[in-house]
Amino acid sequence: MRRVVGSGEKRGSADGAKRYRPLLGDFDARVSTLELEIQEDWDKEIKEQWLRNKANIRRQLALEYGEYDFDAKLKNYIEMGPKPFSVLAYHNHFLDQARTAFVMGAYYPALAAVCALGERMLNHLMLGLRESFRSSPHYRNVYRKNSFDQWSKMIDPLEDWNVLLSDVAADFRLLAAKRNESIHFRQELDQDARGPALEAIQLLQRIVSNQFPSLGNQPWFIPNTSGASYISLEAEQSPFVQLVYIPNSFLVSIAHEVVFTHSGILVIDEHPGSGRNLTDVEFAQGER
Repeated sequence: MRRVVGSGEKRGSADGAKRYRPLLGDFDARVSTLELEIQEDWDKEIKEQWLRNKANIRRQLALEYGEYDFDAKLKNYIEMGPKPFSVLAYHNHFLDQARTAFVMGAYYPALAAVCALGERMLNHLMLGLRESFRSSPHYRNVYRKNSFDQWSKMIDPLEDWNVLLSDVAADFRLLAAKRNESIHFRQELDQDARGPALEAIQLLQRIVSNQFPSLGNQPWFIPNTSGASYISLEAEQSPFVQLVYIPNSFLVSIAHEVVFTHSGILVIDEHPGSGRNLTDVEFAQGER
C-alpha cells in the first residue's frame, strides 16, 4: 500500500509503529563548499568537479548580492558561516534578511535586526506556550501581556519549563546583553559595527542550531537513528514539540521514503498503518 503522507498529520490508534520525522525546514550550507580544501592527491575528475561547484556558488552569490564590491561581500558571507539546519519556525525569513544586510555591509542594521529577532523568537515561544504551564509560579507574571521587552521574563520561565535548553538559555542571555549594548547609545559602534554584528549573527545561528534543528541529538529526538531524526514518543507530549516540530514533521513508518522534487518534498509510506506498537528503541533498530 503506497500512501503519500502530509506534514502535521495527527497520530491515530493504529500508528504505534510510526514516528514524526521533521522534514520541513531550511538551511544554507554553500559556505561549506567554498571553504572545502581541495587536496592534491584527489583524482583529477573529483578536483575539477569541486572547482566547478565552487565557481557555480560564487556565480550564484554574485547574482544574489550583486557584482559591486563582491570580494568584500563574499568575505562577509563566508565569515558568517552556514545558515543552520532549522525547522520552519519564527526566524527563518528574518534571519535571511539579517544575513543579507551583513553581507551587503549594512552592519548596524544587521546587528539591530538580529537582536530584534531574538526578542521576537522569545515572544513567539512565550505567547504560544504559556497556557500549557498555567500551574507554574511564572504564569501569574506572564499571562496578561501581549508582548514582552524584558528578556529575563521570557528566558527564565521558558528554561524552567524545559522549553529552552540550558545552553540556549545562556546564549539568549548573551544576546540580550548585546541587544542592550547595541540599542542604547554606545559611541564605539560608530567605529566598528561589523564585529558586534558578526558576533550577534553567529550567536543567533547557534541558538537556532541548538533549539530548532531538523536533525540532531536534542533530547526530543530518538537517539541512534542514522541519517535522520525522529521525535520520541514521550516528546510528542511536549508543548514545545507540538508547537514547533509536529507541524513540520511527517508521521512515518520504518518503510517510508523521501523524494525530493522540484516542487518540494514528497513522502511516501509503504506501511498500511496496522502494525504493532514499537518502542523508540525498536523503531531505531528498524531504521538500521
